[in-house]
Amino acid sequence: MKSRYNPLLLAVIVIGLVCALWLNVVRHDVEQKNNTVEMAMEYEGLRKLAALQGLPEEDVLRQFKDAGINSLMIFDTTLERLTKNGEIQTVTGGELRQAAALGSGMGVFANVGAGDIEENAAYVAATDKQSVLDDVEQDLCLRYGADRVKVVSENPRIIKIKGSTTPLPEGKYDEPQGLLQAPLGLPVQDMRKVAALGFKIIVRPQNYVDVTDEQIDGIFARIKEAGVPVDALMPCGTEVVGYPNKMQHLGERMKENNMTLVMLEHYTQLQFAKIDGLLPLAEFNDYKAARSYVIDPTEQKKISVGEALRRWALTDEERNIRVNYIRPFLMPEGGQDIMKTNLKYVRDIKASVEARGYTIGEAGVFSAENKDGFAPYFPAKVSFIPIVLAIAAGVVLYLALLFNLGGKQQIALWAVFSAGALALLFIGRGLFTRQLLALAAASVFPVLSMNVIFNIWDKNTSDKHSLLAICWNGIWQLALAIALSLVGAAFLSAILTDSRFLLEIDIYRGVKLTFILPVMLTAVLFMKRYDLLQVVGKGLKTLWERLNGLLDTGITFRHVAVLAVLLFIAYYFVGRSGHTGGVPVPAIELKMRAFLEQLMYARPREKEFMIGHPAFFVAVLAVYRCAPRWWQFVLTCAAVIGQGSLVQTFCHMRTPVVMSFVRALDGYAVGVVFGVIAVLVLGMLLPLVVKFRRRYLEE
Repeated sequence: MKSRYNPLLLAVIVIGLVCALWLNVVRHDVEQKNNTVEMAMEYEGLRKLAALQGLPEEDVLRQFKDAGINSLMIFDTTLERLTKNGEIQTVTGGELRQAAALGSGMGVFANVGAGDIEENAAYVAATDKQSVLDDVEQDLCLRYGADRVKVVSENPRIIKIKGSTTPLPEGKYDEPQGLLQAPLGLPVQDMRKVAALGFKIIVRPQNYVDVTDEQIDGIFARIKEAGVPVDALMPCGTEVVGYPNKMQHLGERMKENNMTLVMLEHYTQLQFAKIDGLLPLAEFNDYKAARSYVIDPTEQKKISVGEALRRWALTDEERNIRVNYIRPFLMPEGGQDIMKTNLKYVRDIKASVEARGYTIGEAGVFSAENKDGFAPYFPAKVSFIPIVLAIAAGVVLYLALLFNLGGKQQIALWAVFSAGALALLFIGRGLFTRQLLALAAASVFPVLSMNVIFNIWDKNTSDKHSLLAICWNGIWQLALAIALSLVGAAFLSAILTDSRFLLEIDIYRGVKLTFILPVMLTAVLFMKRYDLLQVVGKGLKTLWERLNGLLDTGITFRHVAVLAVLLFIAYYFVGRSGHTGGVPVPAIELKMRAFLEQLMYARPREKEFMIGHPAFFVAVLAVYRCAPRWWQFVLTCAAVIGQGSLVQTFCHMRTPVVMSFVRALDGYAVGVVFGVIAVLVLGMLLPLVVKFRRRYLEE
């Protein structure tokens, strides 16, 4: 039965495709301008490395700058850190009492009166850097309030701060920090030092309790005091500064200072690390934000430098990472000391990133054309109208195939669907509507592409085709199916394109359904088209009788075995989708992935070249050798997995759109190889199996 498509709906789809491709070209242009990667390390991490190696700190910093690090992360300082670096003097109340009891000298703290000594308090005095003590006093007042801070001596100036001085045990990050380890504020001297050496600065301040505008302003006052440019802010801890009700003020101050928000990717590679207020802050900063990636410290201890190196350039390219947050390895490798190991690591990361066409510099951001500089990228809603109409047309074409709808019925249904979708888009829940339209495009167009292939297969009347002819038919027919499926991919990519999706602040919510629905819709269409249940034209009663007959079928061991295999495939197929399915990846597959990453521009997906595309070739073999229709049904359902997968690739909006298109082409190339091999092997084995079976039956 050859399917006829409504020419008006086809014209709507063609017009929508032109608009979708235009939006994808604009998206590509926005992505191309966002091609600068920032190479960042923690300032404290490099100080630790210098201490471990017994090297001058400035020499270490210069060597890492020459190797490729262009930014350093500056955290809030602490009383403990400032004391250890010799910038202030600090003692606890307990230490003062013990010294007094022993009659030992207390140095500058001898001026603290006996009545001012408390067990739960810390005492701070200057060394030769009075300005540091001034900053500390200001920070203590901002952090704890003036009622907990008291000057107990003017000459020399000694500050008392009330609170616990018990150190936080190693690894107990979920417990309150004592005074000595609690964050104070950004260190002026550190910012000046790293800026003087030519580094960009990413500040990482922590939030305050009952945060106020004054405390937020204090962060920017400290930056102004340092007198150095600060390009970016990256949250530290479990909350952004300003959470829960002062985030807008922080966003406004960041915009005033032209600062980028650095958003750390979650270790599952889906959205971001759990930090309260992160997404609202991005909105308040007008989405001037960059995605960052760091190898989890626990994981980094388990992998080699070479394994870590392989991730960086690929991560930047595939997930739009623009701040490479690099932590040093603290164990030597390859017969080199820690310093040489890490310098080579950084140089190799820089080389691999630049080899992929990126520039090392200030982190790139997604920006639309704007004469005043940065502007977030949000296409006008009117540009979505032709795409909405086209997706609605695709849904109606599928329903027409399923229910034999007439031309007028199709147009009426299309008008209703289009009007409803447009109303929701413009006056209702726009984001939900776009998500729903994306799901429709991803689910329906792979099925429509397979229906075109069914029309081609139905023209076959012979089972005498050679294996080479079958392979050739598989090659061009799969190319046609992919081209038609990519129409749906273009619609999906266009309807979701904006800064929120590109940054992965919003994500496509129908990933699992996008894997399942094309298979289900194809199965229903195939069964109806070829009347596998023999109920076409016989009404619902006959359908019910057929289903009852299936339910009354006696269960044999063969049925159980087949069902077990199908359930395992479904578990593996769906469980491997997304980021948290829990299905482990075999070691041999990891090696194959690494090989394909080196061989091809974009590593194709296994569901395409190992399952879907080879199944398509075997389905072509089944059709051209006139195999039973049920075998064709099973193989077709497997084949559409590849079509659904290549469209699903575009659901990951953080991946550049051109890379997603190329990934589909690479999947086709590898899939052809696997498919041809499958056809040739099966084509040669099947006659032997048939011959053996006949001999067995004759005996």
